[in-house]
Amino acid sequence: MDTFTSVATWLQATGPYGLVAVLGWAFWRVNEKKDAQLRELFDRADEMGRVQTEAVTKVEAALLALKDAIEDMHDKAA
Repeated sequence: MDTFTSVATWLQATGPYGLVAVLGWAFWRVNEKKDAQLRELFDRADEMGRVQTEAVTKVEAALLALKDAIEDMHDKAA
């Protein structure tokens, strides 16, 4: 209750500029949290893209190795 009293007293002393300052601070805090969540989301998407690219590269390498093995088998059979 003491906190609310001190905030109310401060708002009375500062007038509309105090209210603007408090609203600006609150807006800044909300945006800061949103930015942190967006950064985390971007990091996750970046990691998923990197892992997916790595997996595709491994699959392509395996397919090329399989193709070479099949060609070697055909060459030996002929």
